[in-house]
Amino acid sequence: MFHFSKTIFALLLTCSVLCGCSQRDDIDVDNNNGVEAREDVSIVFRFQTDNPASLTTRGAEDSYDHVQGTPDEYKVENARVYLFDAPTKLFVKSIMLSKLTRSGSDANGNIIYETEHVSVPQGTYDIFVTANTDRQINKNTEDEFLADIDSISYVRGQIDDISQGIVMTNRASDNSGTVIANKQGIEDNVVNITLERVLARIDIAKSSETFQLTDDNSKMYATVTLDKHYIVNLAKYYYAYRHTTVLTSMVPPSWNINEHFGNVKDVNGYVVDPYFFKKTIDASNFTNSDKFYEHFFGDYSNPNAIAWTAFKPVGETPQYNTAYCLENCMLAPAQKNGYTTGVVFSAKLEPYNNVFHLASNGNLEQVTDKSKYPEVLYFYKCKFYDSAEALAKAIGVSSVSSAMLDVYQARKYEKGDDGYRCYYTYWIRHLDNFKATSMGVMEFGIVRNNLYRLLITNVSDLGSPNVFVDPDMPDEGETFLKVVLNVKPWIVRDLTNIVL
Repeated sequence: MFHFSKTIFALLLTCSVLCGCSQRDDIDVDNNNGVEAREDVSIVFRFQTDNPASLTTRGAEDSYDHVQGTPDEYKVENARVYLFDAPTKLFVKSIMLSKLTRSGSDANGNIIYETEHVSVPQGTYDIFVTANTDRQINKNTEDEFLADIDSISYVRGQIDDISQGIVMTNRASDNSGTVIANKQGIEDNVVNITLERVLARIDIAKSSETFQLTDDNSKMYATVTLDKHYIVNLAKYYYAYRHTTVLTSMVPPSWNINEHFGNVKDVNGYVVDPYFFKKTIDASNFTNSDKFYEHFFGDYSNPNAIAWTAFKPVGETPQYNTAYCLENCMLAPAQKNGYTTGVVFSAKLEPYNNVFHLASNGNLEQVTDKSKYPEVLYFYKCKFYDSAEALAKAIGVSSVSSAMLDVYQARKYEKGDDGYRCYYTYWIRHLDNFKATSMGVMEFGIVRNNLYRLLITNVSDLGSPNVFVDPDMPDEGETFLKVVLNVKPWIVRDLTNIVL
């Protein structure tokens, strides 16, 4: 797990001192709230993260693979620092930092920003930071502040425009009890803070334009061309500061900053979103009546009602379609299709020289002219049939009704404007427990600041004729403050060997 500093690291970390005017004009709230007067001191904030290479085990917290991302993904246009007196939990000061200068990146790929000096009272604080948002919270106590700032939403489940920057926050427990005090003989005092995006990123690509399907004898019976996809079960609400806890039941904890606003515990540790405890074990009864999910899977049984996204052409390297979304997590027994964020893939289906017709003599004959392929195809044991009668002949029964198709493990594909289509679903995995028959904690879900990279490398079977899924299938004195903003890189969840 990551362990972030809660004290000053001025002797360990160096930072550039920016000259010029102070940011006093950016201080928009100054309320000592009854906290006794304090001496003047000089200090610097630095937002920093530990080196993931020092970790020895992989948990839900990290994947060991990080990427910096694009300028829009890591830029910080502004940051607001909230200071609460640690002993009393009373509000002391809010500072809006807008004079930010990017000073480079560190050896771990973290982007670093710096500000001019600002002033705050000396003391011991619980520190909360928000970036790339103009929203300001004015509350007298820490609990009131957290309750207010958590009642926010991106409104949309899939965020298409990040040109103004992604909303970011620190991990609150990493900066609880932070001492801002006079340090003799030190040019700048430093408080370490890490910013992470409240969004996750999903990249989707395919390794080939068309995939060949073969039977047990390696004989090709069809080709499928994945040309469209659609992300489902996207949360619309989020906690500004990531919530984490240890759970073995659906009983909500009493949120405590030192226990529930930091890293994910190795054993039974969860990231909790605002809807976490409404995701019950019985997903079949979930209707999304309060519209928590955008693109709720249960609303899209009709493929024509879906606004599909087209794949980018396959090049020498994968060409990913990128989407941004909010956290979506659930207790392990509730990690089901009815709640989990997933991707529906649509593919063109083309039979390969194996469509059969029931001739007048009672024999099955191959249809060689593709223009004579029917409006409905029946699929059974790697072959296609142009009528229910031909299918019945292949199965060896007198007749087959649509209601009986599942009994015989047969499928019915209807021809549309662009031919026959089939559909696949893939549920996004956060942490693979490598146990095919046992659901792991945080195995499926979406967590902020993670990049879920999906690359389809193979298709092993013919997809479903319809977009359908069973929902139950199984984060007084003043101090001169210099802030260095460090944006954590995306944590990559590399899911690049997906077989549909």
